Amino acid sequence: MAVTPRLALTLMLAACPLAVAVANPLAGTWRATQAGQPIEITLSPDGAFARRDHGPAGAEMTVSGRWTLTGSGPWLRMTVEDWAPRRACGLLGCTDIRVPAAETYRYILRDDDRLLLEDPGGQTEFRRVG
Repeated sequence: MAVTPRLALTLMLAACPLAVAVANPLAGTWRATQAGQPIEITLSPDGAFARRDHGPAGAEMTVSGRWTLTGSGPWLRMTVEDWAPRRACGLLGCTDIRVPAAETYRYILRDDDRLLLEDPGGQTEFRRVG
């Protein structure tokens, strides 16, 4: 059976991994402390993110969605798709927990293991843990 050059090239390219694909240097798991509370953000190479904040008395808040680099400057945008818990209950009853639909941060990556995120509320320095 004769194989055409075009078919042979297509099969070779399909079998080879993409050597030119470069992983985003922000992808990974990052930890910081903000107002005395631990925060962990995982930025997956596929554009998904998950953020876990540990509040007082061990209460945990998880937010997840998609992340992208936007604009001409160093801007990291996180678009929220889900969060938990959705309600907080206490002595005076329960209330819905609302989160912004998206947040945008100015970022600075230092030495590949320190990530500074800055928004109008200030700056937080994260360390790579994975």
